[in-house]
Amino acid sequence: MPLSATPAMRCLHNLLLLLLLPGLSHLVAAPARAADFTPHLELDVNLDPGRRTLAAYATLDFQGPGLAFRLAPGLKAIRLELDGRTRPLPEGPAGEIRLAMADAGPHRLRLAYQGSLAPPPALDHRQVLAHLAPMADEGGSFLPSGSGWYPDPGMPFSYRLRLALPPGQKGLVPGTLVREAETAPAAAKGKRKAPGVTGGYRAEYLFALAAEGIDLMAGPYQVNERLVPRPGQPPLRLRTWFYRDMADLATGYLDDSARYIERYSSLIGPYPFDAFSVVAAPIPTGFGMPSLTYLGRDVLRLPFIRATSLGHEVLHNWWGSGVMPDWATGNWSEGLTSFMADYAYKEDQSQDAARDARLAWLRNLAAVPEAEESPLTGFTARHHGISSIIGYDKAAMVFFMLRDEIGADTFHRGLRLFWQRHRFQRAGWQDLEKAFAEASGRDLRGFFHQWVERAGAPRLAMSQARWNPGVLEVGLEQSSPPYQLRVPLRLLVYPNQMELRPVEIKEASKRIHLPAPKLVQAVDLDPDYRLWRRLDPQLFPPTLREIFVAPSTGLVLATPEGDMARAGEALARRLLDARPGPVALGTAPPGQGPVLIIGQDGPLDALLSRLGLQPPSPVAGKGTARVWTDRDPGGRVYAVVAAADAQALEALQRPLPHYGRQSWLVFEGAKAVDKGVWPAATERTRVLPPLLLGPSSAPAEAVGSP
Repeated sequence: MPLSATPAMRCLHNLLLLLLLPGLSHLVAAPARAADFTPHLELDVNLDPGRRTLAAYATLDFQGPGLAFRLAPGLKAIRLELDGRTRPLPEGPAGEIRLAMADAGPHRLRLAYQGSLAPPPALDHRQVLAHLAPMADEGGSFLPSGSGWYPDPGMPFSYRLRLALPPGQKGLVPGTLVREAETAPAAAKGKRKAPGVTGGYRAEYLFALAAEGIDLMAGPYQVNERLVPRPGQPPLRLRTWFYRDMADLATGYLDDSARYIERYSSLIGPYPFDAFSVVAAPIPTGFGMPSLTYLGRDVLRLPFIRATSLGHEVLHNWWGSGVMPDWATGNWSEGLTSFMADYAYKEDQSQDAARDARLAWLRNLAAVPEAEESPLTGFTARHHGISSIIGYDKAAMVFFMLRDEIGADTFHRGLRLFWQRHRFQRAGWQDLEKAFAEASGRDLRGFFHQWVERAGAPRLAMSQARWNPGVLEVGLEQSSPPYQLRVPLRLLVYPNQMELRPVEIKEASKRIHLPAPKLVQAVDLDPDYRLWRRLDPQLFPPTLREIFVAPSTGLVLATPEGDMARAGEALARRLLDARPGPVALGTAPPGQGPVLIIGQDGPLDALLSRLGLQPPSPVAGKGTARVWTDRDPGGRVYAVVAAADAQALEALQRPLPHYGRQSWLVFEGAKAVDKGVWPAATERTRVLPPLLLGPSSAPAEAVGSP
């Protein structure tokens, strides 16, 4: 799912706001020592989505000799007080407020401001990753953290927010729901009123510990609630905030939310908050915040979301919100959440499904040019396809390899230790290393250094293998500088037996001798894809993602003008991270990198014939549109989109970007009716027969057991 990268660093898929720990509501009133002073913000917000107006009154208690923040375009300060004295309104750049004080304080700012908000723009799945401005509309309003809709103290702060909305609207922010009410317009009362906002919905939320921002969501929601009993604690409040035409989805989302919370509470520790909400968004979001997830209304309708993304977002309440990443040393929370949610659900299905998921990670790595790789310590948020392959896929594989290294029981013991030590605090990769090292009783410095702090991935290859009675000799090579690896080898033993043997290598090249009483016919290298490494691209045809995320992708249009050409260019802009220019009909593909070929049946068939390319049998002649990937005779990656007409091509704009893991698809209109992934070849080395002179004279290094 696309995830925002605002200053609050939201999750699909970056979460890190910190929420109230159940039972600690007294903290908001407790006096804070100067050394650990946390700013506190009180907000009274009147939002009228129909008129797209906002009127707010803020009280900010803070320390420091200065304060600077900017209000969003369209918002204007109308009264400003500092420590009880009225200050002149700013005359600098629009929305910018800078205050200087004679001492460090504490100080109190009071600010009244109001203005208009923009309507929600038409956004695609990539654009929601960028900075979003506050937006309002009767169909749904979203005021993102870091967008200037409140005075931001520039450091983590606690807050209390009182929200007023007109009839027909409901809204929320992350935090503990203190009270809410819905009244008819004639019964509305209150000291502060915004123009046009009478009656309607009122709610108060408390966020008692340090947060990095406030996200406000509102819409014409129908709220469904379930209270889940918890021993020794208030019930857990589960809610869906859905549009009325989504009412049939509420029960399923409540059921699965409760199931995921129970799963991760047992695995890590009790759920850290007192509520969890699933909120429908009018834009194609996939955001996570403490105690809630904000997902596009069309996304929520997808049948697989409850089985995948929902659990991912629930888990972020532990990793990302419950323990916040130390952003200066990298964001580990996305990889750990992907491993314990998305990947874990594949393990629940079967070993084959889990193996395919690991292979998909390595396929994705093949799409990343080596010059574009960065260490995990450099990943903070997903901005494009390449960053997500590092921050999500590589990080998830690192946790998988760590579990292999220290054992599942020890791994889960380390997770619980990490949670107990760092909940509601910042923690980095080094803190994870310490927890797992203590749980395992091992020095894991080398493991974390090479996989977390080092960019890149090793390349592995087997050289000549020979069996002599009792001993298998095989050469193993890796790229330089070498990694310290535990490489799984699978021995195919005569007549129909297989044995898995892990071997250690820390050199660039090594001859390994394994005990092998029976005849070995072949050796497979890491057959289950348990190592993060660069595979030979020829081992598998590509998936669409390899074309989508490439830094430079050529575009070939089989029809160079008219509706098909316009539809083809529009689809290419939706699909590709790169922005290529079109190539005229009949010319050779440009450049040396991947190529996207788009066209109408007939002209496209003629172009493919001239290029020596043929559609594969699973897609030939089917549907209103067909999509497939392959490599040309020279090894170049290409993807083809073939459509019956411009309308069929336009129908792909919404669904096709979400199928990057597939190698081929067949569409009827906007619906994918068939799809698949080309199988990968096995890295297999045939074993040479015994030497006529007898056993090898090389010194044997017994690794593993027969």
